[in-house]
Amino acid sequence: MTARLSAAGGLACFDSADTRADRDAAKLGFEVKLATFTAMKVIAICLALWCALASTLSQARAGEALTLVVNHGKDTATYYLSMPSEGIKPILGSNPDLLFSDAGRVPIEAFRQTGSFDLADEMFANISGGVGGRRFAFESMSMMVHPKSQPLPFAAPWDAYTAISVCSVDNAKDQLVPGELQIYHGGFTDQVTGDAPLSLYFPKTGRAALDIVVHHYENGRLVGTYVETLADGGTLTIGVGQRLGLASLAKASMMWIVLIGVGLGALVLIRSRFRDEPPPAST
Repeated sequence: MTARLSAAGGLACFDSADTRADRDAAKLGFEVKLATFTAMKVIAICLALWCALASTLSQARAGEALTLVVNHGKDTATYYLSMPSEGIKPILGSNPDLLFSDAGRVPIEAFRQTGSFDLADEMFANISGGVGGRRFAFESMSMMVHPKSQPLPFAAPWDAYTAISVCSVDNAKDQLVPGELQIYHGGFTDQVTGDAPLSLYFPKTGRAALDIVVHHYENGRLVGTYVETLADGGTLTIGVGQRLGLASLAKASMMWIVLIGVGLGALVLIRSRFRDEPPPAST
């Protein structure tokens, strides 16, 4: 037994070493549980933020109307644009009759026989490029139309190239009208100079601002995926190593979640180790 005296010199209480050990063990257990709960709470918050970030990108992809894939090389650059057919006038500043020339429908047989190069040149003539303040016209690669009900993969250059080159789905007659079709188009330029940013200039048509999902590649390697707001008559500038995209940001945030979890776990173990050490023997 160990007696503890009050300031007045009287006997205040009695406390055994076993009682102190039990109390310290209980306190340690509570602190370990509290630290574990805190660690789990922090990880849960980080996971929620990461999921929100990932869902933002997935929702943008699921409901996107306008998507741009850019592959920026050392000497050349290609862009691929996916857009709804009803955007021909407000987005491109072109006449929809260029495409829907068969009594309001796409002349699909002629379209298949003669190709779409000349038509694409005319439809997309108002989108120009620029490097270092120098403007130029893109050379159209190809253009395809596909039903919106059968969307094609359009997040990488190889998928985009397939979408603009191959007629991979059937177009029923009732789908060859405005509102039912998605347009896939590609443009090419050899006016790129090294690491200079590439600009795409869109025409001013009086439309409202719209969101565009950008998949930015450099020499076939994904740099980032992000959403830009394109003003009427606005310009998109894609620079080499421009930004950390949402996909990369999600990966980075996941790394931080792991680091935070490991750090908090280590803190709990360290506290437990020191708490488990027996107190120095009293004399």
